[in-house]
Amino acid sequence: MRYLKIFTISLAAWLCLFVTIASAVHVNAPAPDFCLKDLNGRKVSLADLKGRAVVLNFWSTTCPPCVAEIPALNALYHNLAGSGLVVLGIALDPSDKPVRELARRQRIEYPLLIDSSQEVYFDAYGLFGQPVSILIDRTGMVREKIIGQVNWTSPEMVTKIKSLLKGR
Repeated sequence: MRYLKIFTISLAAWLCLFVTIASAVHVNAPAPDFCLKDLNGRKVSLADLKGRAVVLNFWSTTCPPCVAEIPALNALYHNLAGSGLVVLGIALDPSDKPVRELARRQRIEYPLLIDSSQEVYFDAYGLFGQPVSILIDRTGMVREKIIGQVNWTSPEMVTKIKSLLKGR
């Protein structure tokens, strides 16, 4: 009986993992559309951004690596927004209050969206861990999934982003 219980729990865990992997965002596949509100209450849809290169940065205010990469994301956005780059910070915090406070302190220039239910993060994109960034080209295709903190102003990352902007 004990082994049956262990087997059942193990099977359930594998099924959950399989469902998550099956629904996870994949490189070279269309980016799942979503609609989230920004800090001003305006709805932002990924579909509305087609034709522009997009960096989706999933983060939270309680994640030190997430907060540490904000200045570089700000610089990237500031330098390349005029070339067609959109950076969307998708905050996973349960409320917008800490996001607003951090945005003010860090002087975040790029749009911040709130995914407090984490439906986009878990359900649409099948993600785990923070920060996680998704690079989407102008056609709406996912070109890269980056797990962990990134120096967005490094020559390597700037080259990747410029390649997205060129459609490659």
